[in-house]
Amino acid sequence: MAQDYIKMNNTVIAQPDKLSYSFETTYTEDSGRVQSGKAKTSRMFTVEAFSLSYTFLTLDEANAIVRIIQSGTPFQFHYPSVYYKGWRTAPFYVGKGQANWGRINLDEELVEDFSFNCVGVNPI
Repeated sequence: MAQDYIKMNNTVIAQPDKLSYSFETTYTEDSGRVQSGKAKTSRMFTVEAFSLSYTFLTLDEANAIVRIIQSGTPFQFHYPSVYYKGWRTAPFYVGKGQANWGRINLDEELVEDFSFNCVGVNPI
């Protein structure tokens, strides 16, 4: 995979210290385990999901990301996909609507321990 950069809405953002890939599968309501312990599942769809975390960001870098992820609307996310074996752009939203940071040091304008999760809008 050629080197590229994570982008949101076609803008290169600060690159995370850690990018974790996961997927979320949704099953029908009648899926579960029967009394013998065997799983009975009916898959509906699966989406890609990511956790991005930063140790330190400038206040401007954190602000640029927060303005995109807390808008309440999907954004275009350019990312490396394990499933598609390459970089791609697709609509994502922030799952659980959270962006956490530990401490803001306003003297140095640094945001510490900033992290958030994002989930693909469309199934894979």
